[in-house]
Amino acid sequence: MQIESGNFEAANNLYCKFSFTQGNDWTVVVGNSGVTGGLSQIAQRGATGFGTADDGSVVWNFPIDVVYKATNAYGWPRIAITVYGVDALGRDVAYGYGSMMIPTQPGQYEREIDMYAPMPASFVQRLINNVLGTHPEYFDSNFVAQGSNREVTRVQATGSVKLSLHIATKDMLRFGYVPASTPMGSNGLNFSTNTLDGPRGMGRQEAM
Repeated sequence: MQIESGNFEAANNLYCKFSFTQGNDWTVVVGNSGVTGGLSQIAQRGATGFGTADDGSVVWNFPIDVVYKATNAYGWPRIAITVYGVDALGRDVAYGYGSMMIPTQPGQYEREIDMYAPMPASFVQRLINNVLGTHPEYFDSNFVAQGSNREVTRVQATGSVKLSLHIATKDMLRFGYVPASTPMGSNGLNFSTNTLDGPRGMGRQEAM
């Protein structure tokens, strides 16, 4: 996996923080020395980004190598990304939050995550934040990868982050999960439709 670049209009001097969230049955066995998070380097806009000379992209090309093991598909890993920038006074400012579920199928993927940031409660608060440089932030950056209590926050779109992913799976059939590229047998979970097929699937709920 690689965090390739980000586009936040006129923002510059950006770096990103990443972390993974997963279910209780999932364990990190290889990668990041068991740590599921980290920081990238600070990067500036260059002459080229996503292939054009004026798109304002910041390129990180930050590699991430992680291997999970689990016996249950519940809590499939998600990656949460927060992009920070350094303003003219040297203060760290959160430019955007976003998350994405890791693809369930093996292969190579290109993904673009839409980023957003919480909004001030009022116009006066927005002016105060601009003067003091204290913009609204989430206390926990993994909040964006959760489904609870997100309906009470107001957000605004701020930019996007591009990821490149190389996914490999092992022993899925051993636990009854059938990848979409495998001919469907009499049992297992078809990840292409998130449904259970065959006699073993009768009367059982979806695992994802």
